Amino acid sequence: MKQVQAPKHIDFTIQLMTLVVAVVVFVVGVIAAAGFTARDSHAQEVSDFVVEVVVADPGNSQRSSAYWLALDRVLSRNVPEGVIDGPTRREILRDPSRYVQSYRYRKFDVALDGRRLSTREVREGAPADSVIAVTFPARLASIIQQQNQPVEIVEETVVAGSGSTLALIAVEQDGQQFLIGGERGKKFQSRMIQLGAANYLTFEFPLMDAQDKQILSPSNVLYNESEQLDQIREKYNSSSYLTGALVRLSADAWQSDWNLERAGQPPRSVNLTTQSLDEALITAITELTSSGNQSGPSYLTGGSGFQRSGVALRVENINSLAQYELALSLLQAIDPALITESLEPGATVFRATAMDSTTLQQRLARQPLFSPIAVDAVGAELSYRFQSR
Repeated sequence: MKQVQAPKHIDFTIQLMTLVVAVVVFVVGVIAAAGFTARDSHAQEVSDFVVEVVVADPGNSQRSSAYWLALDRVLSRNVPEGVIDGPTRREILRDPSRYVQSYRYRKFDVALDGRRLSTREVREGAPADSVIAVTFPARLASIIQQQNQPVEIVEETVVAGSGSTLALIAVEQDGQQFLIGGERGKKFQSRMIQLGAANYLTFEFPLMDAQDKQILSPSNVLYNESEQLDQIREKYNSSSYLTGALVRLSADAWQSDWNLERAGQPPRSVNLTTQSLDEALITAITELTSSGNQSGPSYLTGGSGFQRSGVALRVENINSLAQYELALSLLQAIDPALITESLEPGATVFRATAMDSTTLQQRLARQPLFSPIAVDAVGAELSYRFQSR
């Protein structure tokens, strides 16, 4: 039987269509690969500045050790050697908290974290309690360079419409109240500018000239008095502003209320109880600027007053600074991570974070200066009376 051949022009059409399909598939593949590469590159860039460290407890000492280890690793991994020729590596590592953008805790998982970077205490046999993820800004190298340039960054007034955020910060400490701005609190201003830049915020502070002082007083910010706040915002023509009211409760406890309002975005607020002023700044700015959609492991924000982990301990009959220092030293001998949470009329509220309620009661039973009493304070899990000597 004679085979019928297709006309040559049909063969050519089929070949042409095949070639077109092949080219389209190739182009789509290249675009997709480029997209995945860009996303992977961005994810890698972010992860390069996040270091997880295993700690024995969530206290200040372990967190400081974790900061040091994390910054040391990031410097080795991401910062060119030439950048740190000016300040030596030791000088940069002297205060790692200056460069921390944020930190978060999660519980230790032996299967996941058994071989992870750890503090010396954990390496020497202390039980692993948590993993802290320390994040540094991707601009770390430029921040280090900027900090070592003899340039004032806190006195410049940002002109209206520049997209800056007016920072109205009041502090109550040792019986005094004051506002951050002008010549007051320059280190605080520099730290806020640094943290703001790492979180895509540009802060400006009031000049605190004669006109500012007529409009605004510390108590206006501490008590959120809207009339005066509106007047100062109008003067600086600011549609974006941050208010912060910080009160020092004790040597190792700060309570702060923060509110951030930006044009076109819903207002955000956060209330914190932290062990240090810098911890309050890091936590507040991170929480206020975060998207709230966090992927990966579930973390607890260190020091956040709105995430009350641990055991509340209300202690009555602490009537002097000497008694407070004695009670605190005895309690921190039981739980090194214990903090002072708040001061109430006739009582001091501490928070133990390294043990559960039962263990804390058992250990307090061995302390003759603490006597258990009935719990009558809202939110307190344990209540004791301090027997002063």
